[in-house]
Amino acid sequence: MLKCLIVDDEQPAREEILYILKEIGSVEVIGEASHGMEALELIEKLKPDVVFLDIQMPQMSGIEVAKKLLDKNYNLMVIFVTAYDQFALEAFEVNAIDYLLKPICEDRLKRTIQKIISMKEDREGLSYDKLSRLIKDMSSTKSSTPWISVYHNNKLIPIETEDIIYATIEDKNTVIFTNKGKFETNYTLNDLMDKLDPHTFFRSHKSYIVNLKYIESIEPWFHSTYNINLKSVKDTIPVSRSCSKKFREIMNIE
Repeated sequence: MLKCLIVDDEQPAREEILYILKEIGSVEVIGEASHGMEALELIEKLKPDVVFLDIQMPQMSGIEVAKKLLDKNYNLMVIFVTAYDQFALEAFEVNAIDYLLKPICEDRLKRTIQKIISMKEDREGLSYDKLSRLIKDMSSTKSSTPWISVYHNNKLIPIETEDIIYATIEDKNTVIFTNKGKFETNYTLNDLMDKLDPHTFFRSHKSYIVNLKYIESIEPWFHSTYNINLKSVKDTIPVSRSCSKKFREIMNIE
């Protein structure tokens, strides 16, 4: 049985990971912590095999927690949970073996757990291999592109990415909304995010990408979520619980 500890200052984020882990029979969540000091105390007391560690926490960041764990030479595995790929080098230095990007992908989390379980007895190989992948994946830079082209009425239509208001999934297809209209594309939302400026576009939900420059107003909703009202269109864009922390930071919501 793989013993796990979840560390995040936001309860909805902890609940999201907990919900997925409960579906895995060989995993036991032995505790939750809402800040760094509590995490260190529970690690000392409970001796988990794996710690899911949010990077952006007040007072003591996840990076600082992991450094303290490294200093004490704890025999455990750290998985950073974050929306911030700029922490790649620091994650490498404190011996992280894997990472999860918010919003959490259920399949990715399950795959991560299965890999840890299958390699549990070979901790040295696990650490080296995972660290190599981590630094390669998280330090890879992705440049945005000013144009994308989509097929519409048997023609290729060039679209300036800055004209995209939002993108979503409709009937399993990715749809882009612009001032020129609505266009279907073969890109997945993940593909789009790779091509869009991360300072302008935000993945507010697993099914939505929104252009922050088109936000008209923001409505607080239930369970720390939000609804975004946009300029130019009447549609409302949801911000999921797992994305709300990053959204508040970007929009300076206190």
